[in-house]
Amino acid sequence: MNSRLFPTKWASAVFVAWIPIMACMPAHALTAADPARFEEAISGFESRDKATPAPKNATLFVGASNIRRWDSLQKRFGKTVINRGFGGSHMSDVAHFADRIVIPLKPKQIYVNAGGNDLHGGKSPQEVLTAFEAFVKKVRPALPEARISLLAIPPSPARWEEVGQVKAANTLLSDFCAKDGGIDFIDTFSLLLGDDGQPRPECYVEDRLHLSEAGYDIVTSAIKWQGAINALIKLDATAPPPASPIVFVGSSSIVKWKTLAQDFPGLPVINRGFGGSEVFDSLTFAHRIVIPYRPRQIVFYAGGNDINAGKSPERVFKDLQAFAARVHKSLPETRISFISVAGNPKRWAQVQQVRTLNQMVAEWVKTDLRLDFIDVFHPMLQPNGLPLFNIFVSDQLHMNEKGYAIWTKVVAPYLK
Repeated sequence: MNSRLFPTKWASAVFVAWIPIMACMPAHALTAADPARFEEAISGFESRDKATPAPKNATLFVGASNIRRWDSLQKRFGKTVINRGFGGSHMSDVAHFADRIVIPLKPKQIYVNAGGNDLHGGKSPQEVLTAFEAFVKKVRPALPEARISLLAIPPSPARWEEVGQVKAANTLLSDFCAKDGGIDFIDTFSLLLGDDGQPRPECYVEDRLHLSEAGYDIVTSAIKWQGAINALIKLDATAPPPASPIVFVGSSSIVKWKTLAQDFPGLPVINRGFGGSEVFDSLTFAHRIVIPYRPRQIVFYAGGNDINAGKSPERVFKDLQAFAARVHKSLPETRISFISVAGNPKRWAQVQQVRTLNQMVAEWVKTDLRLDFIDVFHPMLQPNGLPLFNIFVSDQLHMNEKGYAIWTKVVAPYLK
């Protein structure tokens, strides 16, 4: 510094004052991130789209590396899924390139996940919100029918010191989505934390920054079921649950059990099923739709959708054990009664996996007096070992009133 232009005394004071400011700023925050650094990746997307046109009415995921690295997207959400993640991107980059990698594809559903790199690069939570607003302002007029959903910025062990900024940004983004009314904010942040309030280690790969398949399991569950879970919770406002209830939870065979209260008169039963769900989904949302009721008993039915999705009996069994462990950690006295996976005509080709899973659960419950195994599989069969066809509706998957009559008779003795 030229002392003739800036006296030495003042120069020293300014230099000393500048040191703590510099120490608090990430080096990479001193220069604004230039979207041009992704030109090669964006041009690559455009070239592939030109060579192989995108499917119509697709579901598009766009954002940073947790989107780019999500190799199981199509397996989880179907063939009409497009991945437009580009690693290291900021929310501002997603907005900048929306007219090149989002709008031309005309998706019916858009999931956005970015913002963590912005914060890590020194941007404020407000700047993340401003960038997302820019994305919405660019996309909505061009694709007025497309639904936009925003995934929360996830926590990560590698950047845990930034968690305050992440929480602040998620709050701003959530409030904006709620005020807008047409954007879903999907809260994956809380689901990726353990009971200790720290990121769940199994949800991250070795770098402790990016999601593992276990982490993607949770994000998938949140995307598919957050709306249904919120709707179930809203029921409590109009019909407050009884004290110490018996909670029925699980997949569509629970959802469709409309006569639950009249089938078990005098018992405080409540239905918290959500159709199409797998065991892992009830595990993911147990803290919202099971544990808060402090039930005396839980009647659980799920697993058939898991097997149909290609999961092994061993994996489903592991998830059932995890569900019980999570419940008993908070509610050690609660009884859990597992209804066996039922056989049905539509999925009869999977019956061996179903039998294997049921046998595993039947043996396991013998080790814990707080667990039951309720066998509905065999009462639903003909003498020749095939399913009773007249107890199912036309889809040959879900039960009619005759099927539920069988379940009522079998389940009743287990209710306390």
